[in-house]
Amino acid sequence: MLASSPIYASESEHRDEDTRNAEFVHISDNMAQKMGVVTQKVSAGQLNITTTVYGNVVTDPASLSHVRARFDGMVTKVNANLGYKVKKGETLAVVESNESLKSYPVTAPFSGIVIARHANEGELSNGQVLFSIANYKEVWAQLKIFPQQLSEIADQQSVQLSLSEAKLNTTIQHILPSPDEKPYVLAYAKITNTSGRWPVGADIKGQVVISTQNVAMMLPKAAIQEFEGASVVFVKKGEEYHPVPVELGQQDNTNIEVLLGLSIEDEIVSQNSYLIKADLEKSEAGHEH
Repeated sequence: MLASSPIYASESEHRDEDTRNAEFVHISDNMAQKMGVVTQKVSAGQLNITTTVYGNVVTDPASLSHVRARFDGMVTKVNANLGYKVKKGETLAVVESNESLKSYPVTAPFSGIVIARHANEGELSNGQVLFSIANYKEVWAQLKIFPQQLSEIADQQSVQLSLSEAKLNTTIQHILPSPDEKPYVLAYAKITNTSGRWPVGADIKGQVVISTQNVAMMLPKAAIQEFEGASVVFVKKGEEYHPVPVELGQQDNTNIEVLLGLSIEDEIVSQNSYLIKADLEKSEAGHEH
């Protein structure tokens, strides 16, 4: 059970600094661990300032092949069907050449999956695509960069991609004009997709790092709570957790700069601080009644 020990000013609607410092929640270290309360020391750090872009997952051109017969002839045997997993060099079909009347194999250029089949026994190859083979272990993020973002984004910048719960840190490899004179350019970043969590065609979000900023004090954004009209951080002193008002500065997707209110090496609650806030508010509500 959590215990809280708030002290109230007797004749004032607002607490002074001494009063606020005396207000705290007491939690044993054992209980805090069970609650998932995590702390860390205040330190300097680096913010990654980002801009948001959107796009989709596309096939790696080097991992897609449209397989044709080397010589025109009749397809006499078909070994692969739609959805088959094939290995490099595996025979997909057998064709009898019109010129030599000799049969030869049509093989897979690399390992992958048959995503299209246009070959049937008894038909003539006639230069058409017989099979399409794709390997989705390497795919690309194709991201739309609009004119107002173009001055901030370049090759080799870091980008964090997200799709549902999946996240991946990668790098923009190149930027190309969009087809059909669309009002944006396309940035491409490689995705290692051995997990299969990045299917071709899926809509994705990207956070491109456009600058970095060194700050004297930095905290996870999850550490900040709103309490009594102020942004506060819970500072751990022994088994007491004190709400300390802070003045905040710049932020990125994960962290935020602290300008005033804390000191380097203060131990603060970085995860599940909302549990402490809830207990403090509950205690105050009970006191008022």
